[in-house]
Amino acid sequence: MQIVRRTALVALASVELVVLLAALAKPAYGYVDPGSGLLAIQVGGSMLAGGLFILRSKIRRLFRMSSPEERIEAEEATQPEPGK
Repeated sequence: MQIVRRTALVALASVELVVLLAALAKPAYGYVDPGSGLLAIQVGGSMLAGGLFILRSKIRRLFRMSSPEERIEAEEATQPEPGK
């Protein structure tokens, strides 16, 4: 019962806020080029692609992690021998 009442109060407050913002809206005397919206979409898409690329590289690195013994063997294999 308490959850329903709280949800109803939050919904009512949200509606009141929207009505208040609509009543106080002033006209914007400006010009927005139609290409500006496309530029915003392009920036958002680029950010999403970059985020997915970083996430993919982090996941790959996580799955490439192996046991400590294998890691030590791999490091020894990449280091040159002292006599050569």
